[in-house]
Amino acid sequence: MSGSEPGIGEVGSIKFPISEAFKYCLESVRKRFTRTLITSLSVLLSIAFLVSLLTMGEILAHIGGAGAQTYQIWVAIIALLVCGVGIVNSMLMSVTERYKEIGTIKCLGATDTAVLEIFLIEALLLGLIGGVIGAIVGWVAAIVIYGPSMAFFEGAMLKYANIIGMSIGIAAVISIAAAAYPAFYAARLKPAEALRYEV
Repeated sequence: MSGSEPGIGEVGSIKFPISEAFKYCLESVRKRFTRTLITSLSVLLSIAFLVSLLTMGEILAHIGGAGAQTYQIWVAIIALLVCGVGIVNSMLMSVTERYKEIGTIKCLGATDTAVLEIFLIEALLLGLIGGVIGAIVGWVAAIVIYGPSMAFFEGAMLKYANIIGMSIGIAAVISIAAAAYPAFYAARLKPAEALRYEV
């Protein structure tokens, strides 16, 4: 028997690949669909607001207007911060509801890193779903307000693509940053304490 193989009675390493963590997250989202929907909706609305402001700013700048005003950008930033607080709250509730689940998977060999990955991937999914739909909704709203004749000028699509891409990135970053504390908290739970916890 080689030195790298575990002997009789020894515990080998338990692997929890990203693909399994992703499947686990999808199952969790399906089980908690209502709360997931509400959290994604908060991301969607704040990103739609940001994208519509930036898109309208580009259109106004092209037709000789002032573009997006500083106070409007600050309002959008505040909306994103409120969205982040909502994600923190949602993820903390998710951790509290899943104490026994976390304890069970840790008893079965899941590492702190694996638990951390599960919660961060779940938050990333929420951010990406809300971000993509919100960016499209915000862009379409701005185009409808100004009309295609004013909205589609030379180089407009490249500018709009940059705004949409940036907004989706912002949604993903805010979601992961907001979920960092709840995910770290879940990862640090001791299995025995988690299994004893009563909701």
